[in-house]
Order: sequence, then C-alpha cells, then structure tokens
Amino acid sequence: MKKTSNKGFSMVELIIVIAIMAILAAALAPALIKYINKSRLSTDISTGTSIASAMNSALAVESAYDGAYSYTSSTALNSLLAQKSSNSYAKELADIIGDSVKGKTKKDLGGNSVAQQYYVLVDPSTNKVNVWYGTMDAGHLISPEVGASLEQK
Repeated sequence: MKKTSNKGFSMVELIIVIAIMAILAAALAPALIKYINKSRLSTDISTGTSIASAMNSALAVESAYDGAYSYTSSTALNSLLAQKSSNSYAKELADIIGDSVKGKTKKDLGGNSVAQQYYVLVDPSTNKVNVWYGTMDAGHLISPEVGASLEQK
C-alpha cells in the first residue's frame, strides 16, 4: 500500500491565487466606486424632490404662508430650518423634514466638486419652489426639473 502525504497548497499556488484576486479587485473597484457615486446622487435627487414637496406642503398651511415671503431669494436650506423659532414657514418646514438635511454625494456627474447642501427659493404668490443641490445654477437644479449636471440617463 502506497502512503501519500498531502500537506495542502504550495506557496506558488497561493501566490497565484492572491495575484488573480488582486487583478480582479483592481478591475472591479472603479466600476464599484462609480456605481456608489451614482447611487448617492440618485438619493440626493430624491431627497431634493421630497424637500420641494415639503415646501409646497408648508405653503398650504395658512399660518405659515406669510412667513414664506422671507425666503423669496435663494438661501441654504439648513439656514432656513435654523430660523424655525422666529419664522412660521421655517417652523412648518422643519416639522415636516427635520432640523437639518445634508446631501451624500460630493461630485456631480461631470466630476465637479459640489457642496453637500441644498439651496431653496420659494415664491408664495405663484406657489413656485426651486431646489438646487451643491450650487445654485441651472445644471444643479432639482425642482421643478432636474438639471443636466445631476440628471442620470
């Protein structure tokens, strides 16, 4: 009877497996990072749409309607929410969406860095609400329609 001694994998076999895993990880990492960034951007767009909805809901509250005239020029959303103790519209909006909202993505689709915050503008006389993410330009507009720098095709 022949006795065999199998002691496991050789060092060369282990190094080859590790090298193959490193090559696969290097190939998949950029795709995974791109997917994560698109997912974060999609979440921020969805949040911006919810903010616009909440702003319209706050406009519908009669006691908050007059307070909305304080925000007819664009302002950072968190600055507006911080005024909840002194403004009825800000209080109503904070009751709907909370005390602070922060975005997740740091870059738009073009790879440009953006601030992780929302900017808003409300016109109570026409019930028009604008929401931007990162910066206030047409490309970063979320509501009433998504701008080119944020729109995923």
